[in-house]
Amino acid sequence: MTRDRRPDVAQPRSAASAVASPGKRRVLSPRRRRATTHPQARKRTIVNTIVMIATAGLVATVALPAYAYSDLGSLSNSNLSASAEMGIQSLTVAGGSIQDAPRDGYTSTGDIASMDSTTGTTVSPTVQALAASLMADVASGKLVGSVPNHIPEIQNLANGVVVPNCGVDYRVLQAIKVAVDNFSKVGISDINRKCTGQIEGAGTASAHYTDGGGHAVDFYILNGHGLTGADSDSLKLIALLDPLVPPGSGLGQAECRGSLSVTNFAPFDDTCTHDHVDFLNAKGLALKSD
Repeated sequence: MTRDRRPDVAQPRSAASAVASPGKRRVLSPRRRRATTHPQARKRTIVNTIVMIATAGLVATVALPAYAYSDLGSLSNSNLSASAEMGIQSLTVAGGSIQDAPRDGYTSTGDIASMDSTTGTTVSPTVQALAASLMADVASGKLVGSVPNHIPEIQNLANGVVVPNCGVDYRVLQAIKVAVDNFSKVGISDINRKCTGQIEGAGTASAHYTDGGGHAVDFYILNGHGLTGADSDSLKLIALLDPLVPPGSGLGQAECRGSLSVTNFAPFDDTCTHDHVDFLNAKGLALKSD
């Protein structure tokens, strides 16, 4: 039985019939009486409303993308904010966006088991990040090369590209970064001589050339001036690096400055025109964090 209104036209009532007589109960029409005496209708309305709300909540939950969920217990020291309009979640740490937070630095360890090798076929993300940081120093003029120029060897790594015979030991990159962070202008004259075809000094047995090359770095400028291996800035660089380098790391220019007390470096004779640092026989895969 339908409850829709019939299409018949209601007849107008007289003014007298519209006013209830005093002392008499107002008599409702059967249709009005049915509308007010069916509590089941009100119950159905309430139930339907509850079901609609619950259904909407379920649909909204299912529609959330997978990345909108996270382990909030691991974010106790972070501020988590989400944009309902964009469906994007951003994590902020110490007042800054985590997307802008540095992911790597020259003291990062990561998977460094093979970073001392320069014969690999891939570039570690840690190596790439450090090389990119050094290329920023090149762009600012803080780091310069010589002739032949070994800066392109760093550029290759910053680009994530492996060039055969042009690799650079991770520890060499770290040593260069320590120098750049402590001197106004740094110049490097040698890294991987196999890459540039240089045969000089110790020849193919040099840490610059052997075992894939790139296991040594020669600094020829610190604070914008040339070096002797015995000048104050050469001694300052040695003092900065000695606590950080692995034991057995090579250090040149021993005859240029006389006796020098070092802990981790193994000094040897070399020409007095630069500072030579190498890691060919070092007993450790990375510099310590300074």
